[in-house]
Amino acid sequence: MNASRLTSVLVLSLGLGCLTAAPLPESQKIDELLAKDWEKHGLKPNPPASDDVLVRRLYLDIAGRIPTVGEVQSYVKSSDPQKRAKLIDTLLASDGHTSHMFNYWADVLRLSDNVKGRLTAEAYEEWLKKQIKNNTPYDQMVRNLLTTDGGVWDSGSIGFWQRDENKLDHLAYTVQVFLGTSIVCAQCHNHPFDKWTQMDYYHMAAFTWGMDTKSRGFELKKEKPKQQLDKALLASMDPKERRAYMKKMQEEQKVASKAATEGVSKEDMQKVKQAMQDVMKPLRYTSANWEEGKMPTLPHDYQYSDAKPGDKVTTKAMFGHEAVKKEGQTTLQSFADWMTDPQNPRFTTVVANRMWKKAFGVGLIEPVDEMTDSTVASNPALMDYLSQLMIEKKYSLKSFLRVLYNTDAYQRAATTSEVPLGETYHFTGPVLRRMSAEQIWDSLVTLSKGNVDDAVDEENVRLNQYLDDLGMFLGTIKAKGAEALVQIARDNAGKLAENQKKLDEMKAQLDAAKEKGADVKEQSKQLAREAQQLRKSTERDFLVALLGEERAAELRRGYSAKQETKAKPARPDPKVLASMTKEQRREFLKQFKQTGSVNKDVSLATRASEQPSPARPGTFLRTFGQSDRELIQNASDDASVPQALTMLNGPVADILGSPASQLNQELAKAPGTPAKIETLYVALLGRKPNTNEKSVLDAVVKERGDKAVEDVTHALITGSQFLFVQ
Repeated sequence: MNASRLTSVLVLSLGLGCLTAAPLPESQKIDELLAKDWEKHGLKPNPPASDDVLVRRLYLDIAGRIPTVGEVQSYVKSSDPQKRAKLIDTLLASDGHTSHMFNYWADVLRLSDNVKGRLTAEAYEEWLKKQIKNNTPYDQMVRNLLTTDGGVWDSGSIGFWQRDENKLDHLAYTVQVFLGTSIVCAQCHNHPFDKWTQMDYYHMAAFTWGMDTKSRGFELKKEKPKQQLDKALLASMDPKERRAYMKKMQEEQKVASKAATEGVSKEDMQKVKQAMQDVMKPLRYTSANWEEGKMPTLPHDYQYSDAKPGDKVTTKAMFGHEAVKKEGQTTLQSFADWMTDPQNPRFTTVVANRMWKKAFGVGLIEPVDEMTDSTVASNPALMDYLSQLMIEKKYSLKSFLRVLYNTDAYQRAATTSEVPLGETYHFTGPVLRRMSAEQIWDSLVTLSKGNVDDAVDEENVRLNQYLDDLGMFLGTIKAKGAEALVQIARDNAGKLAENQKKLDEMKAQLDAAKEKGADVKEQSKQLAREAQQLRKSTERDFLVALLGEERAAELRRGYSAKQETKAKPARPDPKVLASMTKEQRREFLKQFKQTGSVNKDVSLATRASEQPSPARPGTFLRTFGQSDRELIQNASDDASVPQALTMLNGPVADILGSPASQLNQELAKAPGTPAKIETLYVALLGRKPNTNEKSVLDAVVKERGDKAVEDVTHALITGSQFLFVQ
């Protein structure tokens, strides 16, 4: 019997024949590798998942939310044999997938807009969403992150470098995220559990040491002219002639440098800085500039015999081939090429393993970011194939995930028993998982507002306008030069002196009143207000002279973080109101009049990816375990009492109880209480109640009447079947 015939028999004997054949040859190859592993270990695959279980799983895994009632019914009723493959393609192309994968990568990359450089952080978030939506190849995205340079107005990707002020910490996170290797221990001493030494760590740090993230604003001095040495002439000279030539060039450089800075005194520069101090504040943490040739030095307490404290360290890759700097490349570019090279022994394996875990709930290598030389995948042949597949797909994560979701293994029922610690899972189906905090939130948004996926990738127009203004502002400064800036400051010197005189007079009056024992609290406040207004007036005059009235006004308007992503004031939908009974309409309008919305505490109007990142402590997302973004993938799926209380008594229950919610609009269509309960099951669980549940529900309806709908809603939405991806 030949190999292909044997594989076919094996597949059928293990139960794969009862499923719709995987439509992709790559998916079939994965199924064959899994089937061989099952046979080797005497295992049988999980039974096929039903349509209603599978459609809910696909929406949660790919789009990050439960499907609407209509989406469930459309899939279940369809007789198209290719409906699963078509739905996978539709969801991967959706903005819901962009939103869901943003939440995933924000957790991995520790994206946080609650940092000093909040402007840059928000631009970084928007940049990442665009990369996901455009399906930028993963290796290209990583190279872009590593080699980004310039201001945030050039690219939001500089947020990657601004995330950590400490360069050594940033390196540890970079290696852990992209190479799946934890080296942080070697930052201070030789790694106790791996082969990495402190010297290895500093060799790696040398690749990224030249990245400067300390935004200095702008330089007022003219750039010193660079000397142009005649190398051919130098080569033809004898030592004495060469010394004379170099001495002459040094003298000429001194004269040129003096001329370059003439007319710009320290006092002049101080006046310019004083006039611009407020408008320059947003420029902090907004740039990342590469300086070639900078090298780290070993710490003062370095204790090993291979070098001395304070020694400079050159670049050297920790594993794999050496990072060779090609002609015209910077050290950082050579590092990025080395890291993302398909020949790198860990880069491709790590991302392939991350995506496998994303689809099946467990990685072939666990933990996903603590690989060592001795690490062996639970299914080595499959891991090798997935790495090869990632390269074949040219690092398109959507194409790669498309293969995984089209496997028969993914189509099987979830494994509900927990894999014991230390034992190997052989992927007889995906594992049962609790939704992430973001999936729970986005599912509740779906119940409240329906499908809002098309609103997740709207550009923050004001943010981009402001970044353009900052870029234009710095460009104007550079174009005008130091002397022009000083001249503007001199032209405004008279008004500046007049303003200062007013402040001095007010301060003198305040001091005199103090000596007499008068209460000067109000006078002090007035002085502070006047000082601020005069300072702003000086700044305005300077900017108008520099940029013109209109551009100066735009720049001074500034940018209020997240102001564009706040939900617009709610307005009752006439169609929704018309569908309500008189009692429902009266109650809805009463609540709306009191709060301006169906609830004053929380708005289930936008998806988690459009909320502050991460959400603030005490909010719904954080209560349900959203990462604080301090560590890589620091989210939690542990249950807690506050979570139960939030679902039972919090604002979510009020919103879902509103007649205007999508859920209640669906319930209003149902002809009676039993039909309403069936609609609840489809909306929350993606399926109708089974026979055993129906008998229990019939008794509840008989006892509670119409109130049974509210009872069942609370029971379902707080139950494990709703909160888990089955």
